[in-house]
Amino acid sequence: MKICRTALIGIGGFGAEHVKVMQKLVEEGSLQVAAFAEPNVGAHQESYGKLTALGAVHYIDYVQMLTLHPDIDFVVIVTPISSHKPMCIQVMRMGFHVLVEKPPAVTIQDLDEMIAVQLETGRLCQVNFQNTSGQAFRTLLERIGSGVLGQVEQVVGIGMWKRLRSYYDRTRWAGKLVSDGQYVLDGTFNNPFAHLLHHSLLAAGGGATDLYPESVQAELYHVNDIEGDDVSCIRAVMANGVSVHFYAMLCHESSEVPSIAVYGTRGEAHWNYQNKLTIRAQDAEEDLAFGPTDLMCSMYLNLMEAIETPGKPLFSPLKASRSFVLVSNGAYESARAVRAIPGRFVTEREDGDSTVRLLPSLSEKMRDAAAKRQLYSEYPLPWATPTRLFRMEGYSRFELPATMRTNNGRPTN
Repeated sequence: MKICRTALIGIGGFGAEHVKVMQKLVEEGSLQVAAFAEPNVGAHQESYGKLTALGAVHYIDYVQMLTLHPDIDFVVIVTPISSHKPMCIQVMRMGFHVLVEKPPAVTIQDLDEMIAVQLETGRLCQVNFQNTSGQAFRTLLERIGSGVLGQVEQVVGIGMWKRLRSYYDRTRWAGKLVSDGQYVLDGTFNNPFAHLLHHSLLAAGGGATDLYPESVQAELYHVNDIEGDDVSCIRAVMANGVSVHFYAMLCHESSEVPSIAVYGTRGEAHWNYQNKLTIRAQDAEEDLAFGPTDLMCSMYLNLMEAIETPGKPLFSPLKASRSFVLVSNGAYESARAVRAIPGRFVTEREDGDSTVRLLPSLSEKMRDAAAKRQLYSEYPLPWATPTRLFRMEGYSRFELPATMRTNNGRPTN
């Protein structure tokens, strides 16, 4: 493989993880980091030092950077969610391939515009849903596709994590639906558990990138003082008849390993974030543990191989995110509100230098609700409110429901 040249936009937050990956690939001799763009290097001195030590040139403006480095092979975008669309479009139109952080966009109209530009320019665009590069998940998709489980009928994703108050204080857009007049829709399934929802939808189609939802029903709640959700459940019925059930909370006692279960007519499969896979089918059981894998390095290498070898499939092409964005948008259309869970159900305590709010009633009951494939209001949990089923046929544009708008005003696109 040839040595690829890259540039990074954004070194704060998760950008620090990309800097580590770049260091590793440079050491292995497969990557050169030509430049990076960051307007606030003073806040990220460690990453700044690592990049300049690699010979990367610093810029304030990313367009200027790319103009002065036309020989770059691909650009990595690690910036706030609302900036993904304009930056991706600009970078692709300037002739560069892209690796962009998840989610690539939060509205279907933005994503479709990005896909149109990607097709128009012929550039590659990999979305950093890094678990798609893991051998356990790729084996799961292969087994589903080969019919080992028979006809897939249901997929269940469960995520139970703890997030402190400091998590929501780390940036001004955290927990917001709208920030600076732009949609952010920051919540369980658009940020921390985006991988879980996206991969559940991929499993429903055995990795198909053109399987879309027919209907979505969702319930969105919060225990923290935020606009978005920290508790959610979603039921999506896909075009092939598979039902996807998603359960998430950021107010659990601790952080457990997220997992996905796939149920078919001839067996079932269980996958988790630790790169483990169990297949139970035809009176036989396989436990497959692939061990630790540098998933992000694999995403980089996959894109680099695809640049060098036209036609090589990406692990997570831009189009593969379309079902995820549709289900996300449908969840807001269905819920119509992010409802506050009354304080009598919530436990708050100090945790290190911050505080945390917990929801014991859901911690105790989530797995049972998932086993019964019930929404929280159907279970029922006393704080939960029923919502409507939303049909997705012909859906092409998201607008935040009026019931969810705050004094931020109506966002512009």
